[in-house]
Amino acid sequence: MPLSKRIEQVLAPIYKQRVPVIVLKGIKILVSLLPPVLTGNLLNNLNQYDGDRAFFYIGMIAAVLAVYFLLDWAQDYLWYRMEYIGTGIIRSYLFANVIRKSFLYHKDHSVGDLEGKVVHDAGIYAHAKISMMPMLFLNIIHILVILALLFSRDVPMTFATIAFSAIFFLLYKLINKHIRKATLREREGYSEVLTTTHETLAGVNTIQLYGEEEFFAHRFEKTVDKYEHFLINLRKWKGFALAANNKLVGLLPLVAVFVGLYLYRADIVIAGIGTIVTYYLLLPALVDPIKSLTEFSIDYQNARAVEGRLEELLADETQTNSKLEQIDKIQSLEFSNICYKYDDGTEVLWDVNFTVKPGDALAVVGPSGAGKTTFLRMLKRQLHPSWGQILINNKNHHLVDEKSYINRIAVLAQDIFVFDDSITANIKFGKDIPDAEIQRLAKICALDHLDLEDSATKLSGGERQRLGLARALACQYDVLILDEPTTELDAATETKIIQNLKAVQQENGCIFIVITHSQNVLDNLCNKSLTLSKPK
Repeated sequence: MPLSKRIEQVLAPIYKQRVPVIVLKGIKILVSLLPPVLTGNLLNNLNQYDGDRAFFYIGMIAAVLAVYFLLDWAQDYLWYRMEYIGTGIIRSYLFANVIRKSFLYHKDHSVGDLEGKVVHDAGIYAHAKISMMPMLFLNIIHILVILALLFSRDVPMTFATIAFSAIFFLLYKLINKHIRKATLREREGYSEVLTTTHETLAGVNTIQLYGEEEFFAHRFEKTVDKYEHFLINLRKWKGFALAANNKLVGLLPLVAVFVGLYLYRADIVIAGIGTIVTYYLLLPALVDPIKSLTEFSIDYQNARAVEGRLEELLADETQTNSKLEQIDKIQSLEFSNICYKYDDGTEVLWDVNFTVKPGDALAVVGPSGAGKTTFLRMLKRQLHPSWGQILINNKNHHLVDEKSYINRIAVLAQDIFVFDDSITANIKFGKDIPDAEIQRLAKICALDHLDLEDSATKLSGGERQRLGLARALACQYDVLILDEPTTELDAATETKIIQNLKAVQQENGCIFIVITHSQNVLDNLCNKSLTLSKPK
């Protein structure tokens, strides 16, 4: 399903809110046109009114203006409230899809680019989906109502202003293509700035250790200069469109007055003064709808430019297959003649074979580049073998429902992701876990000396590693993968953690798969080993 249709489904509740807001905005438009018309009538028939009637008429105009003020405030507030809520819905929807994308997708896309799409591009697209078509409709109606009023006053003056304004509208056809191209380049440049910012700040400690602050500052400066060039080019074309609009609006009243004075000259100028004043007051009312139509053209090109960028954020549609086997527990896990080759032809695993069952602790060892991380990602189905079979309970994993077994595999990764919240929240990681269980896990992982309500961002490297272990143990798992679980720990703490893990395994009979270089772990935790070597 294309992006447009999926976003419309997500925004269905917001679309229902648009109707009363559109009606309110339409009433405001009609009310806004009453003062110019009433003022023109007053002047055209000034000699027919006495003083009291004239003051009453002026009071009525003032009352209409007060009502207009209230309507203008109410519709503005409700309209932007609706748009902001809708923008949040779209950003949340796209973000949820992004975090479900595959490992390979995130490997090929920078964080900065994804941030730009989810935050900035989504805002542009949300405005288009929620507001553009209603605003187009309302602004066209606004212009038609004004023209109808103008025609009712004087046909020649109205035709003169329409003919004059048509010249300016022809300019927009010439610049729309340039605006769209410039917008796409600006979006790409913005994403590059975000990417450079993110990766540089993430590596600032290493940059400072090597004393290369100036190099990376200059690298960032070049990225910003490139983005500024794209931004200035886009502003040039947008400014051209808006400048043409401003000149049009500024000249229309003068055209009307010139034509009116020509028609109502000399002896009949008093008879036509009300009409001229009506024109002079009504034509500026075209400012907002004409400006909005100009911005509609720009926004439409912006939306078209970002739509393709957002399309790829949608997670692949997953087809449910009732024939896939559902499993409640992993009883055995086997790699049979597994090989893996990257797209560039690089082989990292070759003819890997092993079988583990509950109670086993498999040590995976090998030099850097032998494919230990690739091996781990295959277990979590982030990568698929080029050859061979992965067997779950003696069934090919392609014949087993992915979620039913992937969620039974917990992982302690090397790099522990810690978010800005308490240690407790970081251990729970979104799960509903009783506080007593958190305390038990903290003791197993030698974190019980800490205040668990303190911020996790203040933890040392070893404490973060133990937090990650507690987080993994908090999962409902049959297989626990431990990727270098003790690299940040001293010998005494490592021994304590190993003893606690053995007790955990004895209690629940799970499978451990441990990627490690620690001899202590090899000797005292694992009963099986698998040695990976670099393919020749």
